[in-house]
Amino acid sequence: MRAAPVLIASVVAFAAMEGVIFHTGLYPWILNPDASTGYVETILRNEQNRPKNGPQVLGIGDSRMLLLPRLSNEHTAETGYTFGTIATAGSSPRSWYYMLRDTDPTARQYRAIVLAVESYDDAEKWVDEADNDADLSYVIPLLGLSDLWEYTWSFHDPKQQWKAARGILFKGLVYKRDFEDLMLDPVSRVRYVKLNRRDAFSWNYGYNGPPDTLVGFHVDWEAKTLTAPPNAAPGLVQNVKGRLFDPLPPESGTRNRYMKYWLGKIYERYRGSPARLIFLRLPRGGFVRPDQPPYHPRSSVRDLAAQPNVTLIEEHFFDPLEKPELFRDELHLNGPGMDRFSLMITQEVSRILGPPR
Repeated sequence: MRAAPVLIASVVAFAAMEGVIFHTGLYPWILNPDASTGYVETILRNEQNRPKNGPQVLGIGDSRMLLLPRLSNEHTAETGYTFGTIATAGSSPRSWYYMLRDTDPTARQYRAIVLAVESYDDAEKWVDEADNDADLSYVIPLLGLSDLWEYTWSFHDPKQQWKAARGILFKGLVYKRDFEDLMLDPVSRVRYVKLNRRDAFSWNYGYNGPPDTLVGFHVDWEAKTLTAPPNAAPGLVQNVKGRLFDPLPPESGTRNRYMKYWLGKIYERYRGSPARLIFLRLPRGGFVRPDQPPYHPRSSVRDLAAQPNVTLIEEHFFDPLEKPELFRDELHLNGPGMDRFSLMITQEVSRILGPPR
């Protein structure tokens, strides 16, 4: 009986500290900008703080959505639109929903949201993306108790459901590794965070992309062999081989259900808003395997295209970029490829939207 008040007081004190430190904006301020959670915070903060004069266009996607607003905005005088991006390496459609909710809370700040997807056919993956546990690290600062039910049950694996629920209730568990790193050298962390807050926008805005190419690689589709230059990194060679020759996952409908749910959530958020949702299919690589996933007439984006204020950029619009000289690895455009990609997006999105009203 004597222990009960102590236990209750300990629980209350723990809950109070957890709430004040991890369930407010306090701890996200000090996150390591180089880790996934802190990087997302940096990307979203940059966009929220960016001056927005005139009609705005926002890009979102993963590391392959290599839109360069710096180049797009060189044409603002002729297009009438200013471009920004919150594309984040490793992010997923589930993460995009929460990132857009945080960046555009009224769903009325942008004239268009440009979403980059890998496939218009909801091509299957070998893993169930609904059970991607990395998502929690990306969006934990954006989740509140009201998200507990939907976010938790969006996972299929009971272990991941428990991890998600536990993380939303006790965010310190998700921040644990970052917090331990902070305690090792808090002074350096604070200095780096301040530097990042001051300069991260200019670092990202001025990014040019690497010059590396796949020139010198040769593919024999019939023999399923890849010949690489003698100085090519072994890891790069292996990744290109896997991209080109590994068997495709069997069709199960898993990816289709996942994409329909989360892209549908994004659409519902912007239903009735001035923003047009514009989808693009990313360039597939410097080499494109002949056995592409089958056409899916009821894919997530094709179904959404029937809705008001949704546009699909023509599926093969970016095919001219699918050249070895414009890719630095099996998936990502290099600097020159990024330049051309950004210009093509700028021109096509501006054409779709028409002159600003």
